[in-house]
Amino acid sequence: MASLDHVNIVVADLDRAHDFYVRGIGLVPVMDRVLEGPWFERLTAMPGVRARCLILDAPGGGCRVELLEFPGRDGGPVAANSRPETIGLRHVAIRVEDLDAVLARLAAGFAAVATVIEVPRDIVAAGKRMAYVRDPDGAIVELCQYGAADPGFCRGALADDC
Repeated sequence: MASLDHVNIVVADLDRAHDFYVRGIGLVPVMDRVLEGPWFERLTAMPGVRARCLILDAPGGGCRVELLEFPGRDGGPVAANSRPETIGLRHVAIRVEDLDAVLARLAAGFAAVATVIEVPRDIVAAGKRMAYVRDPDGAIVELCQYGAADPGFCRGALADDC
């Protein structure tokens, strides 16, 4: 494992969550935008899915918090370990240096199959490749590899300013 990238929390009301994490805890918003389109549908395996995404960072940087709100979706309890839009902690993201090598090891050793997704450049300018896999208990784990120029989302500015 190279490092932790972010923690994803699906929320029922993003404005209420923003207030709690920003005003209450002191995290800093670095991106607030809607996620949608073919890449997001493929990642979540949910046709027509759309989510509002708020990325928060510690003032000095570090592991970020990604808050997602799926407007119009129930998000209620489900069997197994959940769908990507279920309220609560949904996945842990782990930054890796070589996504293909990690996925090959997981496929060989754990029969974990994943589809690599290229995140659009208007979201991560330097590029980001990622895949969701499930751990042996069914928890969602995001594996991500960033382009060389920028190790993550634009820090200290909203994505529109990057």
